[in-house]
Formats: sequence, structure tokens, C-alpha cells
Amino acid sequence: MPSDPIFQFSNVSLKIDAVSILKGLNFEVHKGEFLSVLGASGAGKSSLLRMFNALSSPTEGSIKFRGMNIEDDMEVLRKNVGILFQNPAVFSGSVKDNLLLAGRWDQNIAQTLDHELIRSLKQVGLNKIELQNKARDLSGGEQQRLALARTLLNHPQVLLLDEPTSNLDPKLSSSIMDLVNNLRENLSLTVVAVSHDHVLMRRYANRVIILSHGELIGEGSFESLDRDQVFEQAGLLDTEAADET
Repeated sequence: MPSDPIFQFSNVSLKIDAVSILKGLNFEVHKGEFLSVLGASGAGKSSLLRMFNALSSPTEGSIKFRGMNIEDDMEVLRKNVGILFQNPAVFSGSVKDNLLLAGRWDQNIAQTLDHELIRSLKQVGLNKIELQNKARDLSGGEQQRLALARTLLNHPQVLLLDEPTSNLDPKLSSSIMDLVNNLRENLSLTVVAVSHDHVLMRRYANRVIILSHGELIGEGSFESLDRDQVFEQAGLLDTEAADET
């Protein structure tokens, strides 16, 4: 991966009520890569992910997006850095209503024509879903795809994934992750995915960061971290699953 950092974290720490959540993190995210952030429950993964689009701010250190302080232009940041949560944010109303919510970061989206919205649904595999359908009548997997389609309407450079498959069965999980990876390749996206499932992430990520109790204890390829036994240190070792991949 050529050195083209889109994010730079420098000595980033986070404390909440005097409790250290993240401790002195230093790393970069490069344009076009699929970076997985792994760790056991409570390692600080989701707290870290929220910093990528300034949903929370470090108590120490700095974060840069495309060379600028991450909070210098929040409108540009939120337009260019989309996030897909574990529980997709699907609201009352139609599929179209939900898609047009993306216009909070780009007023032009409010004027998007129906055929363009339909194209966005097809982009995420929702070929049979009508714009007038009630969004909350969709299945869990369909709601996750709808939330992804809404995010993509902003044409983001970066897509953040916060355990997006943890509520889905293995087949749907693979389907969502295949879709995300294909979009990354076709749209030149940078993907940062938080997960506790290193077995699933092995199929997609070309680089991994491992957190343990808020500290970065490993960074690199899965192969290099396997050799250094970092997954065992982080409490993520699953010998049988690892042997199958």
C-alpha cells in the first residue's frame, strides 16, 4: 500500500470521568485500504471509530484528516466520512424519505431524482425494493443495505463500519461484507471496520490494528500478527477458526 495517509492519529488518548479508554495511539490510515480494528469487548474499538468523524474528541493528541485538523471543517468531514452502525439508523417513513436524509450534509441530495435514488438502491443490491415501501418493514439485512445506500449518496471517501454484521447470520454477514469490499474497489473507498470477529475480517482487510485495554498492541498484516501471537495477547485467539482461513 503506497504511503498516502488520509488519517493521522498522533498520541491520541481518551478519558471519560478519569477512566482511560484509549491510551497514546499512533497510526495512519492510507487511502484505498481496508483497515480492520480488532479487539475483545471493552478494548476501545467503538470509542476509537467515533473519533474518525468527530463524534467524540481526544482528551490528548491530535487527529488529522487529509492533513488538516479533523474538526476544522465539520461539514466537509461528515460528508466525506460516512459511518454504518451495528444497528442501522432507519427511521419512520418510506425508503425514499430515509435516503433523502443524506441531504443534511449535501443540500443537492434533497433534489435527487427518483431514478437516481433507485440506482443507489441497486448499487447495494436492493433491486426489488420500491421507494414508497415503508423502511421499517424491511428485513435486518435490507435495512443495513438501505443505511449503506444513504451513506453512499454523499459520495464519501471513507466508510466506517461499527460491527455492521454482529446482528446478522453468517450468510448475511458475508453478503454485506462482500458488498462493502466490492464498493471499496469500484468507488475507491477507504474502509475502516471495527469488529471482534477476526475470522471474518481476515477475508477482507489488508491491514489490521489490534487494541487491548485501550492500547494499540499490534499493527500490520494478519500473517505478521499471527507470527507474533498478538491475537492471543488480545484474547482473540480462535485456533480452529484461524487454521481454516
